[in-house]
Amino acid sequence: MGYLVVEAAMSFRKQLKEFKLANEADRIDTIIGASVVIDGELTSNKAMRIDGIVHGDVKSKGNVITGPESIINGDLTARNITLCGVVNGDVFSSGRVILTSKARVSGDLTTQYIVVDEGALLNGNINMIVQDKKADSINDKIGKSVDNKGE
Repeated sequence: MGYLVVEAAMSFRKQLKEFKLANEADRIDTIIGASVVIDGELTSNKAMRIDGIVHGDVKSKGNVITGPESIINGDLTARNITLCGVVNGDVFSSGRVILTSKARVSGDLTTQYIVVDEGALLNGNINMIVQDKKADSINDKIGKSVDNKGE
C-alpha cells in the first residue's frame, strides 16, 4: 500500500514540475511595443508579445502573440502562436497556431493544430504535423537558434 502512495506522489510531483515548466513558457517575458521597429533576428527562451514591426526572423521557445498592428517580415517559429497581425514569411509551430480575424499571413504554415477565425487570410500552404520527429525537429530548430544566441 505504501508503495502506491509513494509512486502516486512521485507521479504528482513530475506532473507539477511539467506544469510549472509549461507555465514558464506561457508567461510573457518580452513585449515589443507598437512604436518599436527591430531590424534583425529576434530570439527568446520565453513567451513574447509583438505589437511593433520586426524585419527579420522571430524565434521563441515559448509562445508568441502578435497584436493587430504588428508586422513580421521574416519567418516566425514558436511553440504556440496567436496571430492578430501580419506575417510575411513562413510560420512554424510545434503546438497550435491561432489565426484571428485580423491575421494576414503570406507564407507557408506548419503546425500540429490550427484554429482559423472567420476573416483571417492565409496566402500559402498549411502543413499539418504529427507529434513525432517533425514536431521535434521544429522544437530543435527553436532550441538551437535560441541557445546559440543567449539572452
